[in-house]
Order: sequence, then structure tokens, then C-alpha cells
Amino acid sequence: FALAAAGCAADSLLSDAPKAVTEFPIAPYEIHEECARLAAGDRLDYRFTAQAPVKFQIYYTERITFVSPISRDDVQEFAGIFQVKADKRYCLQWEAGQRGALLDYRIRLLRRAETP
Repeated sequence: FALAAAGCAADSLLSDAPKAVTEFPIAPYEIHEECARLAAGDRLDYRFTAQAPVKFQIYYTERITFVSPISRDDVQEFAGIFQVKADKRYCLQWEAGQRGALLDYRIRLLRRAETP
């Protein structure tokens, strides 16, 4: 998990606009992350497609433990709205397999004040 922690050194998501990325290359067995500090009541709207299967998770750390409320193996597309239950720093993480992957994704943070 040292590599995962290093890949998420700074918060890369902002709530003022969706973040959309096209054809982001992930080398074989490498990890890509997008992270943000979120508060209880916030929502994280996400969707992605990959040209090769990837491992995907949304995680946070609890002291020295990695907690993954959402985790999928060998997926090429996935979408959802993650409801934040506790104030924490959350990361979306994609891990490529042997072939690597090209990743298209869109992430939008919906802060508690913005939600209906």
C-alpha cells in the first residue's frame, strides 16, 4: 500500500466542477488515484470505462488500516454515487493488470450544501 499512498499525495478533486479525463494511460500493474477530503453528507458521483480490465476501489484510511467501502475486480466500466458517512479523505483508485489500461473517467463532488 506504500505505492497507493504515494499516488495520492495531494487532493486532486474539487467540488466546483466535474473532473473528466480521457484516455489516461495506466502502465501494467500501476495505480492511478483521485482523492479529496469529504464530509459526512457529501456525495461522490463517478463513472469510468477502461479498455482493459482494472481493479477499482474507493477507500479511506482508519489509522493504519485501508477501508474500501466499494471494491470491484476485473471491471471495464462502473458507475455510482457514493454517499459519504464520515469526515475522511477518500480516494478512487484504479489498478491496471498485466496489459495496462487506458482509462476514461468523470468524477463530480456534491458537497452537502449542494445536495437537494
